[in-house]
Amino acid sequence: MTQWIPSIFWISIGIYVAIQAYLLGLGSFHQPGPGFIFFLAALILTFLSVIDLIATFMARSEEKEKRIWWGVQWERVLLILGVLSAYVFFWNVLGFLISTFLLMIFLFKGIEPTRWWIALVGGFITTLMAYYIFKVWLAIPFPRGFLGV
Repeated sequence: MTQWIPSIFWISIGIYVAIQAYLLGLGSFHQPGPGFIFFLAALILTFLSVIDLIATFMARSEEKEKRIWWGVQWERVLLILGVLSAYVFFWNVLGFLISTFLLMIFLFKGIEPTRWWIALVGGFITTLMAYYIFKVWLAIPFPRGFLGV
């Protein structure tokens, strides 16, 4: 009966953030202002919340009775949060490349078990793509770590 309340809440948050981001200044696509990325994120949040609200009203009554957290594997959630915390902690020590590669191997192998070669190749490709996007294309400086990599 009250499944629509969270959607309304997130729509309200999205609209509020969009207004505040607009007041910060959007700039242009080529010269984004300080509120640009927040405005886009708020639009996405609002859009997805509206879709959720529509889906809530269109859902059958037996689907509405399901709990939002029903079936969540809390062990995995807590494990991922712990590993992401370790990733942040070791980011400066190991550097971007090594810590991201290890994180990806863990996510490929530890969360959804796959073959080792898939985890290694997937971790390597994902790390290289992230490096190219953030370091080469966007020119974001990353820590090099104790090995200087």
